[in-house]
Amino acid sequence: MFRARILSLCHYTDIAPEYWHNGRVDLSDPTQSLIPSLDGAVLGVLAGTEGALSVTAIKRLARRGSRAGLSLALDRLTFHGLVIAEPANRGYMYRLNRHHVLTEAVLSAASARAELLTRMRDGLTSWEPPPVHVCVFGSFARSDGGPDSDIDVLVVTSDGVDRHAEWWTSQLTTWADNVLSWSGNRVELLSMSLSELAHAARAEEPVLDSIRNDGVVLLGPAPSETIASAVRVGKKESNR
Repeated sequence: MFRARILSLCHYTDIAPEYWHNGRVDLSDPTQSLIPSLDGAVLGVLAGTEGALSVTAIKRLARRGSRAGLSLALDRLTFHGLVIAEPANRGYMYRLNRHHVLTEAVLSAASARAELLTRMRDGLTSWEPPPVHVCVFGSFARSDGGPDSDIDVLVVTSDGVDRHAEWWTSQLTTWADNVLSWSGNRVELLSMSLSELAHAARAEEPVLDSIRNDGVVLLGPAPSETIASAVRVGKKESNR
């Protein structure tokens, strides 16, 4: 078993833990946090396209709701002017009314995942020394999680970094607490050195498949490049 440390960095001293447990954002469907009804599911789909969609297409793209339920939501949203219904050969085609006074709020909610990734990247710029690589992986990276999903993060450091030192763990804890306050979602941190990463790759640890295939980079090169580089460096070291 490789010597990576899996840390659960989730303490937020100002607010009770049960608040955070019940207050997480479904980052694969963030409009649900603001609008739990099927209206939110419809708006989340329409916010992702400039074109008009049929009820069938909306049903296919929405993560929840029956066709009948989504049709009722479309009727409500059309009544309030947030959705425009355009007559078609069979029924109606629907599009988000991007001039509506509430549309900015809808688009902001729909883009919460991208905004969170931006904040996470920006939060890494002050780390000293900077990690070799940081990425998110797992359900958040694949956009198939739910409100109970944690955010899995891989942090790779050079071998010279003392990851047990207070100055280093303090950076990670502060960053993870910020992610928690931005989203309500806990960070599960997989932290390893380049040597540990190389060892994990040689041992064919299953978690690396997820990281290679789904990893979304926050800092450094692509996950596959980072892993391959660690293996090459490890071979050179072992041949000395």
